[in-house]
Amino acid sequence: MRLVTFRRLGQTRIGLLLGEKVIDLNLAYRTCLESAGERIDPVGVDRTVPAEMADFLAGGAKTIAAARRVLAFLERWMDDTAQVPYAQAGESCFPLEEVELISPVPRPGKIICIGLNYPGAVDAPRPEYPVIFLKAASSVVGSGGTVYLPRLSRQVFYEAELAVVIGSRAKHLAAGKALSCVAGYTMANDLGARDLENRTSQWTTGKLMDTFCPLGPSLVTADELHRTNDLTMTTRINGKTVQLGNTREMIFDVPFLVSYVSELTTLEPGDVILTGSPKLMNDEPAPVVYLKHGDVVEVEIGGLGILRNPVADEPMERG
Repeated sequence: MRLVTFRRLGQTRIGLLLGEKVIDLNLAYRTCLESAGERIDPVGVDRTVPAEMADFLAGGAKTIAAARRVLAFLERWMDDTAQVPYAQAGESCFPLEEVELISPVPRPGKIICIGLNYPGAVDAPRPEYPVIFLKAASSVVGSGGTVYLPRLSRQVFYEAELAVVIGSRAKHLAAGKALSCVAGYTMANDLGARDLENRTSQWTTGKLMDTFCPLGPSLVTADELHRTNDLTMTTRINGKTVQLGNTREMIFDVPFLVSYVSELTTLEPGDVILTGSPKLMNDEPAPVVYLKHGDVVEVEIGGLGILRNPVADEPMERG
């Protein structure tokens, strides 16, 4: 399944992405219950399919089962839209252009980033342990959201990354069981201001800016993405490829990273782990191309879709 968070008519909702349509999960679930003749308790429905993605993920098997039930119901509706109450399902189905997709997880509790997780130059040392830094929840935007170039920097750089979304609380997980807490995967663009990063030995200064963590467009559930170790990763600026790699190049793979991070901190539903970004392109260092006002940057990974963001100078009135 492809889960999304979207805005429509001033409301933020969670839904399913089906091709060029977005399904309001809560509304569709109500219609699904109605079609089966089950009593509808609005409070009960809202608990089963809550409005916040982190709460939905925390619901575990119960909420995922509800979403799968909605999918099966919609398949029947698509086979015969004239049936009642199946025709009512259309009231929860919106064309993609009528909604605004935001980040699948709009406010992650923790954004844990892994640095230096792909090979660099031939003589570059390989880290003995994963290099970790954090981003702020305020840095998150969705696909289509504008990336703002901060006034302090003229060296804003992009990094395509596979993002792991946590679905259940976990601590001290062995690598062999690490994926048990993973709800699914999305794409991230780990933007950074290189000139600010280089001010100190810590990178966070250039990493925590507003809009510097685009996520999306959807959260692909773990059962749909069976392998994370062979996904092509591409970044394009204005249609030109500027970064190309594959997740098989990771120094520390996804199960190891989830296990390692769970030893350091308790993982909770809605937390996001960014797994690092390729440094080489066709076995050579990737070109350094800094973003500028008017650019459009795209990240594409495997079958996860395209994360697309326009770039603009930070307006003077923002604050």
